[in-house]
Amino acid sequence: MVLLCSLRCVALAAGAWLASSEFKAIDFLPDVADCSATLTTPVHFECKGKLARDQKYDVWKTSLDFHFGLLAEEEWVTLRQQYTAPWAGIGIFSGWTPLFDGYDGEHQYSIKDFLPPTIRALDGYNFVEEDEALPAGVPLPPAPPSAPRVYNQTILVPNCWATVCELLRTIAQCRMDMTTVYHDVYSTDDKDAQRWAEEATTIVPGPYTAADRRFGDVMLVFLRDPQMKRAILQHAVIFVDQDIVFEKAGSGSKNPYRLIDLTTVEKEWKPTLQGGLFEWVLHRPLLRNEHQKSFAEQFSLLSMDVDERWPQFWQWPKELQATHTLGRSDNPRNPEEGVLGLTVMKARRYALKKTGSDWAPLLVSVPRVQDSVVV
Repeated sequence: MVLLCSLRCVALAAGAWLASSEFKAIDFLPDVADCSATLTTPVHFECKGKLARDQKYDVWKTSLDFHFGLLAEEEWVTLRQQYTAPWAGIGIFSGWTPLFDGYDGEHQYSIKDFLPPTIRALDGYNFVEEDEALPAGVPLPPAPPSAPRVYNQTILVPNCWATVCELLRTIAQCRMDMTTVYHDVYSTDDKDAQRWAEEATTIVPGPYTAADRRFGDVMLVFLRDPQMKRAILQHAVIFVDQDIVFEKAGSGSKNPYRLIDLTTVEKEWKPTLQGGLFEWVLHRPLLRNEHQKSFAEQFSLLSMDVDERWPQFWQWPKELQATHTLGRSDNPRNPEEGVLGLTVMKARRYALKKTGSDWAPLLVSVPRVQDSVVV
């Protein structure tokens, strides 16, 4: 039975405008580690590895940053063209909105200054999972012997591919100069994520090692074996440069949002091309208007057709349907067995708060399709 990071989900919630208790800034050690990761820009940079103080696993301990320092305006223009133009409409690109600042000769620049606000706000954070009892006073599925088991708590936690999906949704909106950006925190099961990838991306043929990996490309990491009748999606990252990606490194409370080099990801999810277990497939996003759907519009109970096997979930109030979805576990070696277990997964919405040149996630008071950035 498959109950992986794929079965974890999250996004909208009620509450005042206040600092989130689920997002936790990573406590980095004061010293930084040198790194050999590279960018393709001709502008001089220094790569530094930020080391998490309380991370016991080496593969998740390091987050990268690339420092440019003071820039001449022509250098700033070069970086803006490479790292901002792919995600920004003309208004954002020109510095007319709060989402991207114009040139400042006194500013010490890093790569994050040129990246989408989602990356600027989430990089350097963990998210602490929130498990709660199933909603009281609402119909729940019966439990005859033949029915799949329903996990007895709801789960609020982000996973890797939901993070990629949200980032691409924001990029698609920013390319239209929409400044009402937000971030829905959630997970889906891996089957829903694979369906989303089929609709919202195209496969870049050939081995990923030979591909010209572009800003916004997505790497999907699958587990397959001869006994499996379907592949399991295990991980997803999004590229900001040829060998640098942004990721939510799994769904655990100590799995960071970070910029990291592809070599580190390969150590964790060793590709079959290197003798490992995992098949890597490069996808290119389509970034069409229909790919700007929020969690509620794309993955929630409210967006799904009623499943007659457990229709009670669609008897819930609309606000609960809009903020919950179902993770369905199965046996990939014998999917014909059907669904073996259900997990009710929550969603919660965050705005992206800007203070000076820094950004952070901020809990939204009322779940809506769109919420304005706080500046």
